[in-house]
Amino acid sequence: MDKTANKLVNFATKVSFSKLPDSVIDAAKERILDSLGVAMAAFFAEPVRISRRLANPISEGPTARLFGTLTPTSPERATFVNSAMIRYLDMNDAYVRAGVSHPSDVIAGLISTAEAEEKSGKDLIAAITAAYEIQCRLADVVPNDKFGWDQPFQVVQGAALGAGRLLELSKDEMHQALSLALIPNMALNQTRTGTLSMWKGLSGANAARQGVFAAYLAREGMTCAENPFEGDMGAWNQLMKGTQYDVPVPKSLANHEFGVQQSDIKTFPIRYGCHVPVLTALDMREKIDDVSNIEFLKIDTFDQAFGRWIGVPDFWKPMTRESADHSLPFCAAVALIDGDITPETFEKKRFLDPDVNELMSKITIELNPGFTAAAPEDRNCRMTARFPSEREIVTERCQTQALSERGLPRRHLEKKFNKMSGGILNETSRRKLADAIWHLEEIDRVEDLVSLTGV
Repeated sequence: MDKTANKLVNFATKVSFSKLPDSVIDAAKERILDSLGVAMAAFFAEPVRISRRLANPISEGPTARLFGTLTPTSPERATFVNSAMIRYLDMNDAYVRAGVSHPSDVIAGLISTAEAEEKSGKDLIAAITAAYEIQCRLADVVPNDKFGWDQPFQVVQGAALGAGRLLELSKDEMHQALSLALIPNMALNQTRTGTLSMWKGLSGANAARQGVFAAYLAREGMTCAENPFEGDMGAWNQLMKGTQYDVPVPKSLANHEFGVQQSDIKTFPIRYGCHVPVLTALDMREKIDDVSNIEFLKIDTFDQAFGRWIGVPDFWKPMTRESADHSLPFCAAVALIDGDITPETFEKKRFLDPDVNELMSKITIELNPGFTAAAPEDRNCRMTARFPSEREIVTERCQTQALSERGLPRRHLEKKFNKMSGGILNETSRRKLADAIWHLEEIDRVEDLVSLTGV
C-alpha cells in the first residue's frame, strides 16, 4: 500500500470534534469568519460573476447554495463559486514553508459538502481541521512550486479528505477519493508566471471543486489507480523528479499544534510574501514628510518575498490586478504613497497611476542571503530611502513565526470581517453571521450558516 496515502487517510479519519482542544476549535472559527468576510468583499468581482453564471440551479440530488445569492446548485459547483469568492482578492490566509498554501481554499468546499449532507457545525469544524492539517503538513516538506506545480497540489488533497470525512467514507473509499483527487488534477505553475490572469485567483477554487467531486465519486464506487504517491508513475516520480518526502502527519492528536492554528491571516489583499515589506514601508512612511522627495529606494528582503519575479518585467510595471497584487515594487510604492492597501487600491487600478509608477521606477530590490536563510521562521525586510543632499532613512522589520502563530485578537478579526463584508451585508446581517460562526458548534445543520450569507 502507498505509505504516504495511508498516512494521510489514517490521520483524516482519526480527527473528531470531541478530540479537539478549545484552542483548535477557536482557530477554525476564526478562519471561517475571515474567509466569509473576504468572500463577501469579492461578491461583485468579474471572475466571481463569470463563475456564478455557470452554477445552474438544481432541484434534485445533493444540493448546496452559493454565498450571497443562495442559488441551489451541485456541491462541486457551489464549491467553485464560493471558493472563488474567498480566494480572488488574495486576502484569505496563507501558510508558507517548503511549499506555499492558502489552506482556507478548502473551506467553501467543506461548507458546501456539509450543507448538502445535512451535517452539523461540529462536523464542519472537524473536517476543516483535518483538511488544514493535510495541506500544511504537505507544505512543510514538499516544494511543489520549485518543481513547476501550483498550489492545487495541497488544496485538492485537503478538500478530498475533508469532504470524505463529511461523506462518511470508509478508509478504502478515502484512499480512492485521494487518488481521484491527486492523479487527474495537477496544475501547472504557469498560472503564476508572466502577466497574471484571473485564473491566478481561481486555481485554488478549482482544486477545491475537484477534491469535493473526487469524494463524491468515491462514495458512488468509483476507483482510481493504486499508489498515487510512491507508484512508478506517481506524484513523487512524476512531479518531484523522484524525490520522496516524508510528510510529517502527527501520529497522535495530543499536545499537537494544528495547521489551522498556524496559518497567517492576512492584513492586505496582496501576495503573502509582500506583507513584511509593506509593513516596513508603512513604518518608513511615518518618518517621511513627503514621499515624492525620495530619489532612490532600496529594499533588502528574503527570496520568497520576490525572488521568483525579480527579473520579470510584468512585475515592475504591472498591467493587471493579479500581477499588481504579486508585485513587490507596486505594493511597497503604493503603501508609501497611500498609507494602506485595500481592495479599492486595485479596483481603482492604482498600479496604472503616474505617481505610483514614478516611485516604482526608483526602487531596487536585493535578495539578502542572510534574510533568505532565516525565512520562513523569520521574515526580514530592510528599506533604505535616499533623499536630496544624500540624506537617508533606514527602516527594518522582522516578522517571526512565533508572532504570526500568536494570531490576531478577536476584535481585529471582527474589524476586518465587518470592513470586508460591509459593502454587501448590512450591520444586522453581519452581526448574525459572525455570531453564528462564533457559536458554530451549536448549529445542527450547516445550511443555517449558509442562509446567513444571503444578500
